[in-house]
Amino acid sequence: MRSVVQLLIATVMLVAGVVCVMLPGGCSSSTPPGPVTVRGRVTFQGQPLTGGLIVFAPDPDRGSGGRPIPSEIAPDGTFQLRHNGAEEIPPGWYRVAIAVVPDRSALSAGKPLFPLQLARPDRSGLMREVTPGKEHVFEFVVEVPTG
Repeated sequence: MRSVVQLLIATVMLVAGVVCVMLPGGCSSSTPPGPVTVRGRVTFQGQPLTGGLIVFAPDPDRGSGGRPIPSEIAPDGTFQLRHNGAEEIPPGWYRVAIAVVPDRSALSAGKPLFPLQLARPDRSGLMREVTPGKEHVFEFVVEVPTG
């Protein structure tokens, strides 16, 4: 039950960040038409991230608009974006957010925690361009200094 509450908190933070990104940009888009596919992998401290949520939010500052595109992260760290049930997503610039359930046991064991700022697309600093006519494979490597 506790992990469900923690996932809910991380999801609420992610949605709040996505809403912040969408407000100034509206829903218009000046990106060229043509769907493309996006998949990839997320690692944390050199190991596949074993779950969580990744969201590609259109970047209004770079002319992209529309709704954010979420995907669950599989136990092997991989993800595949789907837009309206299809694997093709609109091209353009995206701000990326990655949210995970906080692992409190890692803190007591002296292990680094996954950075909370990555749960908000407007604060994560992660950006990717999705260009027309191409399959994109993005790797997100998250490392936190230990010691």
